[in-house]
Amino acid sequence: MATAAAPRVYKNFINGEWVDSRGGGAHENRNPANADELVGMFVSSTSEDVDAAVDAASAAYKKWRLVPAPKRAEILFRAAEMLLQHKEDFAKDGVCLARPLPPSCPTSSP
Repeated sequence: MATAAAPRVYKNFINGEWVDSRGGGAHENRNPANADELVGMFVSSTSEDVDAAVDAASAAYKKWRLVPAPKRAEILFRAAEMLLQHKEDFAKDGVCLARPLPPSCPTSSP
């Protein structure tokens, strides 16, 4: 008998790390076009998680604002290149947003 693969778990990205919700909760998200398809498990963030993320972002900004503009531009350009390199993966994950894949995407159906 085949074993179903474990669902992908999506965590919070806070202070440079993927972390579980401080409340410990999670919920499943299903493909709106096919409710039998589990997109993944998403942590159920709490106000404590939001506060931690805002505090981490505020602390990071204090350092980021001191980086010279040309260096920040270089970093953002590299990030944009990485997003483009992985756009098909992001398109697959976009199913949870109820947006269909464009016909040019190799995983979309005709």
